[in-house]
This record gives sequence, C-alpha cells and structure tokens, in this order.
Amino acid sequence: AAWVAAARGHTVTVFGRSGDIGGKTRLRALLPGGEALSSVYDYQHAAAQKAGARLELGVTASAADILALKPDAVVLACGSSMIKPLWLPRDLSDAGLVPDLRTAMAGLISITARQSGTAVIFDMDHTDGTYASAKFLRARFDRVVLITPRESIAQDTAMVTRQGILRRMHEQRIEMVLHAEPCGLDGLEDGKLAYANIYTGERTAVNDVAFFAYATPRAPDIDLLEPLRAAGIAVHVVGDCRSPRGVMAATAEGHAAGNAV
Repeated sequence: AAWVAAARGHTVTVFGRSGDIGGKTRLRALLPGGEALSSVYDYQHAAAQKAGARLELGVTASAADILALKPDAVVLACGSSMIKPLWLPRDLSDAGLVPDLRTAMAGLISITARQSGTAVIFDMDHTDGTYASAKFLRARFDRVVLITPRESIAQDTAMVTRQGILRRMHEQRIEMVLHAEPCGLDGLEDGKLAYANIYTGERTAVNDVAFFAYATPRAPDIDLLEPLRAAGIAVHVVGDCRSPRGVMAATAEGHAAGNAV
C-alpha cells in the first residue's frame, strides 16, 4: 500500500509498531518452510523507500498521532490477535504464563540449543504457521504434542497442503491428540497438563511439559478504526486487520488500497 500510493505521487508515512518491517510474516519466514517469504516484504520495503515513503518504525501510533499528520486517507494494517481460549483462566492469561503461539515463538526463535521436556500446542488455528512452529519445536524439545478438539489437524488448509503437513508431522514423530482440550491447568507449574476428550470427558495428562501455548482463530486489531472514522478520515482496512487470512490476500488488498487513495 505504501509503495503503490507513494509511486502514485502521495506523501506517505508508515507507522510500524515493530522495529522491523514485515509484521507477523517476518516471524513465519524464520520458521521451517517460510524462508522465501522474506523476499516479499524485503522487495516491498525497498520499493516503498524508492518511491519516497517515510517509515517510522518502533512506534505504537495512537489515533492522535495519526490525526496530527492531517491525512487525507489512512490504510489500516494492524493485523490480528489470537483469541484467548475459554478454558484459559484469566489470572494465567494476564500473567502471560500461557501465551499465544505467535508470542511464544517470537521469544524462542533465537534459541538453537536443545531443551529438555515436552512442548505442547493447543491447536484451533489449523493453518500452516502452527505446524511450522511444531516442526521448529521438535528440533529443540524432546517431544511435541498437538492437542485439538477437531477430528484432524490442518483443516483450514487446502487438501494438498494438508497432506504435506500430515506427512511431516508423522515423519517428525509429532504426536496428535484429537477431540480433546485442556481441562485444568493446576499442575502446569509442575510440568503436568491435563486434557479431556470433548465427548466423553475422559481425562489424560501430558507430563514433563516445558512449553505450552495456544493457536486459536484470530480477531482483527481494529481499535483505531472508529476514532479515525469519527474524525472524518477515509480509512482503508487491509490484511488481517480486515479479515484474518494469508500474506497473498494482504498483499493484494494493500495494492488495491494504494491505488484507491
């Protein structure tokens, strides 16, 4: 969006919360199978700079910050956040003891040494990034367990993609627990995670848990949308901020927004 709008003659400022460009695609590019994704945002970054866009990185911009620039239009591309699962107690969530998978992986991505214990992912996301994370964890932990309430994994991917994911999970000896969800986190501090079959209620436990995170459906981060619209600004919403999907949809919508302003 910044590249196309700047190339069309607009004065463009990009506020980026992170100190690096790429957003969550940058994290996916660091996980197995995502290496080629870095070329997408690297190219767009270079093209935007060449076209004259100004990037303000490491800035969590408020509506006041944006309105201070007196923009004629705003492209909102704030991404999305994973929804906290119903079984997660608020105190554990507020304390950050059970993070969402993307937050957890961002903290682990630089660790290369082997870790002892079991890594557990609760999977309701069913997209490629979850299974790339599982493969990353398998290279570092003794054991990886995926727990999902569905009858299979990768159900939100295309059939051919799903077949490849299933093959890799089996080859990596990543365990898949189906029709189940966590049912009590009292023992988590001692490395024990209880889960139950969603139909029968039968309880089982994973022991020696050293890593636990959840991957769930995402909600758009649109806190800025209404304040900007209330100020009379034309707002174009793109990417996960519009509806959580993949990088191709975000890129296409950004291109369209750059032409629309």
